[in-house]
Amino acid sequence: MRFDQKAGGLYFHWTANKHYRLSALQAKFHKCFDTNCLLEDFHHSPEWCALRDEELQAVIAVALCGQFKEGDVIFSESAVCEGVYYIKKGLVGIRKSDHMGNSTLIKLAYSGDTMGYRPFLAGENHRASAQSLMPTRVCFIPARVMRHLIEQNPALGLKFLKRAARSLGDAQDRFHEAVTLSVRARVAHLLFLLRERYQREEPESLIHREDGGIEMKLPVSRTMLAQMLGVRRESISRVMSELQRSGLTLFEGDKAIVPDFAALRKEFDPDNKTIN
Repeated sequence: MRFDQKAGGLYFHWTANKHYRLSALQAKFHKCFDTNCLLEDFHHSPEWCALRDEELQAVIAVALCGQFKEGDVIFSESAVCEGVYYIKKGLVGIRKSDHMGNSTLIKLAYSGDTMGYRPFLAGENHRASAQSLMPTRVCFIPARVMRHLIEQNPALGLKFLKRAARSLGDAQDRFHEAVTLSVRARVAHLLFLLRERYQREEPESLIHREDGGIEMKLPVSRTMLAQMLGVRRESISRVMSELQRSGLTLFEGDKAIVPDFAALRKEFDPDNKTIN
């Protein structure tokens, strides 16, 4: 595989000299000449690790990179899915709009996450938009390249199918929470999941205090947290005040300090059952 550029768009040459054209939409991305850009990331990715060495090198050769400022749209709801997007670094909000055009944050995507794989696998347009919530670097892999990879290496497709199945399970859990847990319990659960995410992906983001508490940064504003939980912003502010008065969590600006996560867990899991 090699990269080439011709009038009318970007083209990629696979072994059979097939041409892969990207639309003008991908003008947001450019050819990345850093050969190590994705190498280590993909080796440690639960999905991309399925690539063989020669496939990994081929993907790196054609991947496009884009730098997005806070508020930039990476792809839009209802747009044709032209490939998948790997978040090299940053934070992305996944949003859906209603018939009135009101946008709601439904999910966060972090460094190391791949976006767009579900509509790619389903052959659908994007059902949501992706907007950077901080300076973010994203790598784009075209759909035709992805299809070729999956045809040659079905294990890659299987790993993304498993990821899609887990995402569906997560969505069912969120729906169950919305109808069974109080707002206070849902906020506590969100803080617990955020701590687990930081432990797994960004341990340096957790600050262990001398008093035994753990300090961590809230990735989004209270308004966005309210959107994610499906409640009003006033409800989030009230619950945060309640948790603070109870000594379970201290909120300072965009930081949350939790003295005892075992005590916080009792807010949503009083019997200490497993809730993910």
